[in-house]
Amino acid sequence: MNYIYILIVLVASILVLNTSIQANSDNIPPIDKIDVKKMKTATFAMGCFWGPDVLFGGVEGVSKTRVGYAGGEMENPTYHNLGSHTETIQIEYDPNIISYNELLKIFFNNHNPFVKPYGSQYKSIVFYHNEEQKEIYNNYIEDLDNEKILYTELKKYDNFYLAEFYHQKYRLQGYNRLMSELRKLYPNDKDFINSTLVARMNYFVGTQKGRELFEKEKNKYGLNEEMIDWLDSYIK
Repeated sequence: MNYIYILIVLVASILVLNTSIQANSDNIPPIDKIDVKKMKTATFAMGCFWGPDVLFGGVEGVSKTRVGYAGGEMENPTYHNLGSHTETIQIEYDPNIISYNELLKIFFNNHNPFVKPYGSQYKSIVFYHNEEQKEIYNNYIEDLDNEKILYTELKKYDNFYLAEFYHQKYRLQGYNRLMSELRKLYPNDKDFINSTLVARMNYFVGTQKGRELFEKEKNKYGLNEEMIDWLDSYIK
């Protein structure tokens, strides 16, 4: 009898869990309902990672941004104990919307790769994930100014250590009302960091730009009318 009771409780628990998962899935804004199988990963270091987190969050075709540490030897680095690691931005993108070559253009146009970095924290690095990315990079730099020394390093991707939460979407975290609404949708830190919606909001508040992108996507954000109206008045 006890075994039957335990079985009934177990089945009921599974049904409740599945219902909860379905409910949470239904609450996900349309912009975050993406086909992860289509996505590819790119990893760059280009100075302080707060800026690139904002920048790439506003690129159509980019679904996720996250900041962290890469390129060094120390395991589990932290912001106050980086070792030889470099501040790094990692993104996931849809190659059917934006190419790796276009991402490299954004990378090179938004920092100065011809200035020698002081120390390892703010190096300019392209971490290639496969031979295709390596080849695209090598072809790209052939067209750069050959009269200057290029300090960008090309490294094979190894490990990426996620930075502390307070560094993730750093500009956005200063907007309490918007953060409150987003945390209702994404109470889990990992889901928050990996949300396309959150990446977009970080871009909008970090630049006050992106009117065309906002108009194109705003019906997919799943935010309340008050928040959409505020963004509408805020974004130029």
